[in-house]
Amino acid sequence: MRLVAFSVAAANADASGDEPIWHNGKVVGAVTSGGFGHSAQTSIALGYVPAELAQADGSFEVEIIGVRRAARRLDAAAFDPQGLRMRS
Repeated sequence: MRLVAFSVAAANADASGDEPIWHNGKVVGAVTSGGFGHSAQTSIALGYVPAELAQADGSFEVEIIGVRRAARRLDAAAFDPQGLRMRS
């Protein structure tokens, strides 16, 4: 299993933990933590998925309060991936 970060198209609630992660219509993992990233202005969820899906694109969803929400796997940090703000 690999830890992956997602940007989730959440509406009224954010993932907080233990929500299922879906890929191509099957549950493949679970959210460990999440919340709204105010600096990144997006809902962010961290979760474990099988190693073979850790680099997969598209077709991810996170189920929040019984509704599946589209989720995009993040390749880098959601905010300031180069760390430029802390060096200014």
